[in-house]
Amino acid sequence: MLAAVVVLALVIGVLLLVRSRRRAKFWRDDLASAEGEVAWFARSLIPELRRLGSPAEVAGGWNIAASRITAVEDKLTALEPSAPDDAAQNRARSLRDAVRTARGRIDGLLTSPGPVLVSQGLDAVAADLEQALRPPAPPLD
Repeated sequence: MLAAVVVLALVIGVLLLVRSRRRAKFWRDDLASAEGEVAWFARSLIPELRRLGSPAEVAGGWNIAASRITAVEDKLTALEPSAPDDAAQNRARSLRDAVRTARGRIDGLLTSPGPVLVSQGLDAVAADLEQALRPPAPPLD
């Protein structure tokens, strides 16, 4: 009887461990997808907006892409509380904050008076997003 209880406890423990690892893998896959969207924002969208030239054209391009940026921000917001550990939670939060800040800065740039300021502002936003995309430094032991 005791042996059956021990075996049952082991089986349940293994099942819970497998389930936990599977959940963490799915979470990390979702984070990687969100990181890909942030990279697209910094490396594709912003350079494309910069090439458009006039603030009116930039505004039009931004309006088209804004829903995609909002979606990745929402995804990162949802990932934060379900993170498998503190480091993962911090990563989701820092990426979300970077996207939110970048979105706000671009919205502000669209009211600036000239294309030079818009171009410089877009460059700064891209640089900040690249900084956020850098992998976090490993903890010091």
